[in-house]
Order: sequence, then structure tokens, then C-alpha cells
Amino acid sequence: MNAHAQDAAGDELPMEPQQLVGEEASSSHGGGSGSFSVVNQEVPIALEHALIRTMAMLQQHNLASAEDCSQVSAMVRRNWEAGKGSDPIDCLARLRAGDGEMLDASIDMISVKLAQTLPLPPTRVPFAGKLIPPTSLYEKNPDIELLCRLMLVPIAYAEDFDVLGLASINPYFVDALSAAVTQYAKEQTGIQPIISTIRLDYVGWVKMCKKHFREGVAL
Repeated sequence: MNAHAQDAAGDELPMEPQQLVGEEASSSHGGGSGSFSVVNQEVPIALEHALIRTMAMLQQHNLASAEDCSQVSAMVRRNWEAGKGSDPIDCLARLRAGDGEMLDASIDMISVKLAQTLPLPPTRVPFAGKLIPPTSLYEKNPDIELLCRLMLVPIAYAEDFDVLGLASINPYFVDALSAAVTQYAKEQTGIQPIISTIRLDYVGWVKMCKKHFREGVAL
């Protein structure tokens, strides 16, 4: 697994400035300057940035057309605004393959290719879905639970905020959430957490999301 501490959210995004919708709204959605607070936001700004970055990388590496990205972004945002979890890789694969037999293979292909574009690709852990959810951590930290649930990125394991494992089919969502969790942990506890990133296959991801987020999961 790739264990690394995250200090900031991602690199500069290769997309048009006007596509960063939601930045203006961030000042009016809960949370003062310099504080981590997402519970009162309609769609947390961290999610918007993660979505834009994922869409940019899909286009940059010829995994999706501009039209595909527009449709997928709209699908993901609609789910988020309805309080449902959603992932752009899942939505893109469904746009192409529907719910047929090719869905699993399509998701895995996109996931692998995106993972290969990161300096530290997340390790694939097929047994992660069997791990016990950190229920108490979710309950004590609703900001983090909300981000995890909407992004469909479960916390595979946790030793408080000292050591955590984040799991998903989407390496860029894991990367973005790692940065957000690091910020939250430093503000709440002063701890710089060690975060491992895990890549899941489709079946493991579905099982894990259902186990962690029983409601509001658009799978």
C-alpha cells in the first residue's frame, strides 16, 4: 500500500477557470476561513474540485470525450445534490456499457489507467471489502462521513486519525479525500495522519460501499 501524508489538495487543474463552479458558493456554505466544515454545504467544495480533476484526467488521457465528461459531471452532481453517493468512473462506464456484463471490466479498465497517471498509484487490495467499517469514527466525525459517503470512498481501516486506509475505484477521489482528511485531522487533533490509498475492483467496491453507506448510494 502507498502510505503517505497529504498536505494539500491536488495539483492545478488543466481545465477552464469557469468550470470551477462552486468556488464562489464556498464562502456562503458554512465553515469560516481556515476551518474544515462541510456538513452544512449543499455540495462540499472538495467534491467539486475532485470531480473536475477526475474529468480533466479522463479527457487528458483519452478515456472520455468532452461530451462524455459533460454528461457524467451532470449525473454525479445530480446525485450529490440529492444526497446520494456517486462516482464519475461508475457513471462513465454505465453511460457506455449500461448495466450489462461489460460494466465490471469497463470500470476496472478506467480505474487502472487513471491509477497509472498518479506518481504513487494506489495498491489494489481485493480483500478490503471484508474489513469491518470504522463506525465510531464516522459517527464522531460527520464531516468526514459525509465526504466519504458522497464520494463513495470508504475508510477501509482506521486507528483513530493516526493511520487510515481510503479505498475506491477512483484514484483521484481517494487522492482528494486523503488531502481533505489530512486537513481535518490536523485542525481537530494536530496530528499529521499516515494515509494508505487502496484501489478496489468493482465488486469489492460495491460490497464495501453497501456495508459502509447503507443509504443514499447510487450503485
